Amino acid sequence: MPRAGVCSGLTGTRAGRSAGRGGARRVWCAALLCAGLAVLSACSDGGEPAGAAESAASTGTPSAPQPTPTPSSSPPSASPSASVSLSPRAAVTGWFTSGGEDQLVDVMGVAADVQARHERDALIIDFTGLFDTVHAAQKYAPIPDRATQTAWKTALQHLSSGAGDVYNASALGRGTEDDPKSREQIDHGWKEFDEGVKGLKALQTRLHRQFGLDLRTDPWADPT
Repeated sequence: MPRAGVCSGLTGTRAGRSAGRGGARRVWCAALLCAGLAVLSACSDGGEPAGAAESAASTGTPSAPQPTPTPSSSPPSASPSASVSLSPRAAVTGWFTSGGEDQLVDVMGVAADVQARHERDALIIDFTGLFDTVHAAQKYAPIPDRATQTAWKTALQHLSSGAGDVYNASALGRGTEDDPKSREQIDHGWKEFDEGVKGLKALQTRLHRQFGLDLRTDPWADPT
């Protein structure tokens, strides 16, 4: 009898242990089922499991390239040099101060000297200096004002042509001054030369009145 009691006690003890283990297993299975349901719920909502996101990040999958912004179609701005233009006064002043005044003084000076010699009835007048000076002025940059440049060009042409006629008809040009044709050519030459002098003086006045420019010296002043 005592053994039976012992056996039944052992059996009860074992049954209790079995029942305890079965309960624990049921609890564990229930927890696992809940976790699975949570994952399924997250996937059905469009989410991504954390493990999948971490896996994608670790593989270094490149993201889709972003579109390059399209530049505006506004027209290019004009350069400063193209948008800025000098006024006629500023342009002529620039020519005058960058060497133009020297050309004017040289031509007027030699023209005044030749004219003075002619008025004193000099027997021999050397036109070499005049020709060289006028030729250099003709090759120099033009005055950046149409009317002023025309006056300057015309005066130079009168000087060159008039002096050339006088020179060719004179003894220096191996002409014969006693010949009527030579005498006529010399007279015509001096008249044209005088036109050139008048043109230079008119040009000097125009530069003063139109552009406020005065020569540093007066070429027509009597040295005496």
